[in-house]
Amino acid sequence: MTHEPSIVPFPTLQSCAEEPIHIPGSIQPHGLLIALREGRVAAWSDNVPALLGIQPTLGMPWQNVSLPGTVHGELSMLADEAALTLGMPAFCEIELGGKAHDAVVHVHDHHTLIEIEPRTQPLSPLSSQARVYDRIRRAGSLEAVLQVAVDAIRTWTGFDRVMAYRFRHDDSGEVQAEAKVDTLSSYLGLRYPASDIPAQARRLYLLNTLRLIPHVSYRAVPLIGHPQAPPLDLTHSVLRSVSPIHVEYLHNMGVGASMSVSIVLNDKLWGLIACHHMSSLQVPYPVRSDCDVLANILSSAIGTIEARELARGQAQTASLIAQLAGDLTIADDAISALLAQSAGLRDVLRADAVILVQQSKVVSDAALPQDLAVAIATTPWTGDMPALRNCRGDWPEPLRHMLGQWVGAMCVPFDASNGGLLIALRKEQKETVRWAGQPDKVVARGPNGPRLTPRGSFSEWREQVADCAEPWSEMDERFGKQIMLELQRTTAARQADIEAARRNLLAMLSHDLRDPLQAIQMVAGVLKREPDPSQTGRLGARLDASSGRMHRLITQVLDFSRADVGMPLHGDLRELDMEALLHDLVEEVRMGHPGFEIVASTSGPAAVVGDPIRLAQAMSNLIANARNYGAPGRPVTLSLAPTDDGGHRFAVANEAEEIPAAMAAELFEPFKRGQDRGAHNRSGLGLGLFITRRIVEEHGGTLAYRYVHPNVIFEFTLGPPRH
Repeated sequence: MTHEPSIVPFPTLQSCAEEPIHIPGSIQPHGLLIALREGRVAAWSDNVPALLGIQPTLGMPWQNVSLPGTVHGELSMLADEAALTLGMPAFCEIELGGKAHDAVVHVHDHHTLIEIEPRTQPLSPLSSQARVYDRIRRAGSLEAVLQVAVDAIRTWTGFDRVMAYRFRHDDSGEVQAEAKVDTLSSYLGLRYPASDIPAQARRLYLLNTLRLIPHVSYRAVPLIGHPQAPPLDLTHSVLRSVSPIHVEYLHNMGVGASMSVSIVLNDKLWGLIACHHMSSLQVPYPVRSDCDVLANILSSAIGTIEARELARGQAQTASLIAQLAGDLTIADDAISALLAQSAGLRDVLRADAVILVQQSKVVSDAALPQDLAVAIATTPWTGDMPALRNCRGDWPEPLRHMLGQWVGAMCVPFDASNGGLLIALRKEQKETVRWAGQPDKVVARGPNGPRLTPRGSFSEWREQVADCAEPWSEMDERFGKQIMLELQRTTAARQADIEAARRNLLAMLSHDLRDPLQAIQMVAGVLKREPDPSQTGRLGARLDASSGRMHRLITQVLDFSRADVGMPLHGDLRELDMEALLHDLVEEVRMGHPGFEIVASTSGPAAVVGDPIRLAQAMSNLIANARNYGAPGRPVTLSLAPTDDGGHRFAVANEAEEIPAAMAAELFEPFKRGQDRGAHNRSGLGLGLFITRRIVEEHGGTLAYRYVHPNVIFEFTLGPPRH
């Protein structure tokens, strides 16, 4: 009973895509096939009697199949070998009728398939193999390794044309290397539509990596088997008959013989080596096997090249992430840090522009209209992973007309609580695609009747493509995800620090305001009941001191808030005399603290440009710091002296233990309270030195700490006034 491929009378695209090409029920006529199941004959090709001179019968034990000479034993050993190789074919050369034949055996779907094909030409020595393999390993680029491969395969096989064909993201393919006879026109750079190789054909290219059709105009040989048995699965067969549609396709190309070798990378079909001959050509199995080995080496070389490119991108991404992490730690806001690194972000993501979003702020690093940037930022972006858009049609319809050239986008969310987004944009890539013929199949009457026929022309056909950007690759998406995770981590850490500082501030403020509030309440209550006017002055002074302390605390909080959001602390800048300012401060301190010894030395008038209120605040903070932390009963020394560049240095020294290095490194950070170094000052928020540094820096100066035994010294330097 024969199992012949069925022909659909009125095919559709769907029927073409579902054609069961792995169970055609027939083989090509340049060989024969015998299928065994559990050691008995289960099926055979109809040409076995003519080629072997035997007549198999269903269920015949394999040992009873009469084969000449040592062939039976050789094939039995080959079958045992194939059973141990997990589906991989086993091969040997046998002699039938005094001629060399190639025997290939494999085990699949509980069947042992024995295929024999005569060797029509002697094997030529392939002494160049090792040199070819070495050239592929050493080639530094994708173009180079592909060219070495097609040149070698054409030399080994004699095909008129050998092409390296790479699949694209949309399953279309492009010829990237070619070796051919001079009389043929070049297909290099031409693109073939995805429909030329349907999905089930791709699956077979993965499972059976080499396919030869030595005679395109062959007449298929049917398989004989039990009428009720399922069709024999020929997925791994070397003689399997091919789809009539594919045969028609090759006829339309003017091809007389073809061979394809799969390029498989990471268990995916990366591309094909496609071989065409204008007449019949039967390539011996050992030569085909060598081509298959070459394709494996080629796949390894391609993997190495792509891995090298991936490693370069990962190193670049890691460097960018490290820079971003550092910048985000010290930046006033995430957008400022990201904007400063926008060139690196564009480079890593291969983008043309970047939009940054946080809270209600939307900025772009390119000449992008603000209304378009806002529209892109506010369009719905789904999911917590990088969202990708490649073409205009991927965007919401109302936005498409606004996009202009910005049709590709990758959206990277990094701050969910504040709506933080990093949106990388790509421009529309207008290009002329060179197709190998118009990329459409049509329903027409072909050799197999009315059916979906392959393209009849393969002359170059050009198509203008627009409205799409270069698609985001798997590598682009991977780098985007790495950036997203790091930004989310850094942003979360920054928010945690801010929240901790906020809680710390509130805790300190509530604690430090409690005492003056209680004092004010107490004094106010006493004043209500106090009949003696002589006590009123003393109580009023206490009330004034407590309210002044509250005022200082609240002023520090307000100053910190202004500094934390990047607002300047200084007001009106004008030329002033720091010596006069210092004398006023010294007199004020002596009046406020009669028992406190303070010694000041100056070198005459000290002209600077600044805000007198803020500079007085900075100097007063340093004096108060020295008074609180200096050794009891020991004086605080102030000095104001000129610098070599015409500026002035103000220094405050007090006797004290040297500040530990770890604490000294954080002296000018907020909330570093003094009780860690003594119990003299329990009324501050730990903001004095932080605010002082900001005031000094806004005046173009620097604030520093040093220790010269036995003194702790804080000093800042301001430059001369500019006229």
